[in-house]
Amino acid sequence: MIAQMTLDQKGAIATFEGLGFRPEALLRDQVKDRDGNKHDLLVLSHDVARFEAVRSAYGVAEALGGG
Repeated sequence: MIAQMTLDQKGAIATFEGLGFRPEALLRDQVKDRDGNKHDLLVLSHDVARFEAVRSAYGVAEALGGG
């Protein structure tokens, strides 16, 4: 999974990192706001298959009644 946001979106970045997303790239001056100001774009990713494999290995799905 991939998420993209500008660096000034500190709360969103913290939320996604808390969900396991990790920074992959920083693209300079990729987003232009309404006033024409450029902003850097942060690309975060999350390996969902790996997350699910770890969850399965620990029996989380079964413990929650979903396995």
